[in-house]
Amino acid sequence: MSSNDPLKLIEQYLDRVRVYLPLDSEDAIVELQTHLIEEAERIGEDTMTAGSAMMAIERMGEPKSVANEYAGSGEKVGPVPAEYVNPVSRIIVVLIGIAAAFTIGASMLGVTLTQLLGADIQNWPVSIPIIIFLNLFIIVAIIGIISMFDREKPLTDKTTLETIFGLGVDGFKPKGRLDALGDLISGIFWGFVLMIPGVIFLYTPAFAEFYMFVVIFLFLGAVRGALFFVGGENNFNLAFEGVISVIWIALAGPLIRIGWPLDSVYVYTDGSWGTYNLLEFFQTNDIPFSFDWIWVVIMFVTVAIAVWRILVSSMKITMHIRAGKGIWWQGNWGERRSLRTPLWKRILGEHDQFQKKETVYHDGYTEPDESQ
Repeated sequence: MSSNDPLKLIEQYLDRVRVYLPLDSEDAIVELQTHLIEEAERIGEDTMTAGSAMMAIERMGEPKSVANEYAGSGEKVGPVPAEYVNPVSRIIVVLIGIAAAFTIGASMLGVTLTQLLGADIQNWPVSIPIIIFLNLFIIVAIIGIISMFDREKPLTDKTTLETIFGLGVDGFKPKGRLDALGDLISGIFWGFVLMIPGVIFLYTPAFAEFYMFVVIFLFLGAVRGALFFVGGENNFNLAFEGVISVIWIALAGPLIRIGWPLDSVYVYTDGSWGTYNLLEFFQTNDIPFSFDWIWVVIMFVTVAIAVWRILVSSMKITMHIRAGKGIWWQGNWGERRSLRTPLWKRILGEHDQFQKKETVYHDGYTEPDESQ
């Protein structure tokens, strides 16, 4: 549903443009936002309304065409139209990351592909190009059908296809500052909790010999949270996150072999606290429940998340290096930048330069040089 708030309309439109842009395109979003706000105010005679914002948006044009000009994708890349190159690439990376995380997590649990699929993979690798061709045909058909249903949507509403493509954007979104603060607090809190003598008393003998490694990892996670909270996303913090993700994958193997870490839990009965052996309770009452399988699922999920973080950190570091950035800088957090405080006010120097030169946009609109 469209909003009557002009700033919200611009935000929704830019969300559509962002889907088709590369990951490192925030400067393009800033420039587009600046132009839309100024053009809406010009149309509304110094007052921006929902109507003037929509007119500015319509003058800007289709999001994928605008994004394609800024991204410089050019002609088609193989079978993929130029405007779909960036979102499709992100989706492919997301799928590869999920597959890698799943495969590594499963292999650490001793699960083979044959066990997962129920049968050996036949006719490999001859069947691969056939499968790729069939999948491409099906994808093109699905895109065509989905696009037919989105023809009448306004420029401020995401299409169904863009909602799918948006998964790639969300998958690479920087860590939010509040999320980083949460990592810092939870890492310190749980690290100290695991060292409380009353908690150590509950551990299984095998886990009692190993728990300090988990405590150290939790404190490293707190350091990671502090780094992201202070510095935002930069190469140093991304590298640190990748390193501790590798450490966790290394710890996961022994933890899986150790199995469920708790022998007992505290319970309050008869007006006092005491310990209760969970394993004995389930065995005595013939309850078919495996704590080791719960532990396996927990470890699988954490390993998959660690693999995904390594993949994303590696990609972002190489992206920043190509952009000529060093090790440390004040990076961005994952929170959405509010249009209620126009970004051009934060980059006043760039804004002044933007106003002083003539800029021709793709729809033919020319902003005159005010200095003339």
